[in-house]
Amino acid sequence: MLTRHALSIKALFHKSPSNKALLKTVSTLGLMLTFATTAHAEITARMGTSLPDAHPQTLGAKKFAQLVEERSGGEITVKVFSNGILGNDVNMTSMLQSGTLDFTVPSTATLSSLNPDFNIVSLPFQFDDSAHADAVLDGEAGRALLASLDDKQLVALEYWENGFRHMTNSRRPIETLEDIEGLKIRTMQNALYIDLFNGLGANAVPMSVNELFTAMETRTVDGQENPYTVIDAKRFFEVQKYLSRTAHAYDALVLVASAGFMESLDEAQRQLVREAAREATLYQREQSRALNEELLSALEKKMAVNVVADSERQRMREALAPVIQQHTQALDADVVTQFQTALADAR
Repeated sequence: MLTRHALSIKALFHKSPSNKALLKTVSTLGLMLTFATTAHAEITARMGTSLPDAHPQTLGAKKFAQLVEERSGGEITVKVFSNGILGNDVNMTSMLQSGTLDFTVPSTATLSSLNPDFNIVSLPFQFDDSAHADAVLDGEAGRALLASLDDKQLVALEYWENGFRHMTNSRRPIETLEDIEGLKIRTMQNALYIDLFNGLGANAVPMSVNELFTAMETRTVDGQENPYTVIDAKRFFEVQKYLSRTAHAYDALVLVASAGFMESLDEAQRQLVREAAREATLYQREQSRALNEELLSALEKKMAVNVVADSERQRMREALAPVIQQHTQALDADVVTQFQTALADAR
C-alpha cells in the first residue's frame, strides 16, 4: 500500500518541476517505511525440544509457538524442532548461548551446569505434589533462580513440568531399598542424580535420554528413572518389565530464550513473548498432569507396576541424607534458606 500511495503522489506532481524536491522526499520516506514494515514482519525463531511430539514438553513448545504467532499478528514465527533433532538439552542450551538457536526447554538438572543452585529443585523427596511445586517455583524462590541465568546469555521465562520421577528396570520390582542394590541405572548427566542413585546402592550410568532405549535393549543398563510421559513417549515399556512408583524426585523444565534473540525484539514484542510463555506454561502443566494420569493406566497394561510404600520411601530418603547434605552445602546458603522457607510456607 505504501508503494501505491507513493505512485499516486507522483502522478499528482509530475507536471510541476517546482515540486520535484517534495516528490523526492515523499518517495524516499515511502521506501523507508516499506522496508521497515517488511523487516518488522519477518522474524523467524527456532525452538528445539529433546522429546517426541506426543510429550508435554513438545506439546507446550507448539502451543507457545502458536500463541507467539497469534499475539504478534504473524510478525513472529517460531518453528519447533522436536525429539532431539537439533541435539540434546546440553547441546541446545549451548546453541542458545551462541545465538544459533532461539528457544529450548531443558531440565533444571541440565541448567545446574550453568548455576549449581538449580540442583535444589532436584533434591529428592522434597515436593509433596505438583501444586506444592507450582507454589514454590512460581514464587520468589523459583523466580530468583530464573534470574540467575541473566548473565549467561540466556533469558529464563517459565518453569514447565516433566513430573515426578519413577524407576523402571528389566530385572525385578523395586519394593524395598534393598531391591535397588546393584542395578545399573541410567541417570541424567548431572552430579546430583549420579550421587543419588549411587547413594541408593545402584550403579549410576549417566547418558543422554536419546541413547537410552538402545542401552536398555542391549542390557548395557538395567533400568532408568523418568516420569510416565517419558517412559511412554520413548516406548521404554518395550525393553523394561518393571515400573516401580518411587516418586523420588520432581523434575521441572525451564522455557529458556536466547538473550540475543530477546534483545533483537522491541519492548512490545518482548512483552508478548513473555505473555505467550505464561499462557503456554499453564497449558503445558495441564497437559503433563492429565497425560501422566492417563499413561499410568496404560502402562499398567504393559508393565508390572507396583507402588512403593511410604515407609520404604522414607528409608530411601534417610539413606540419601548424606547426599542431600553434601549437595545442599555446595549451594548458595541464601538460595537454600529462601527455597526451604518457600517449601515450608507452601505446605
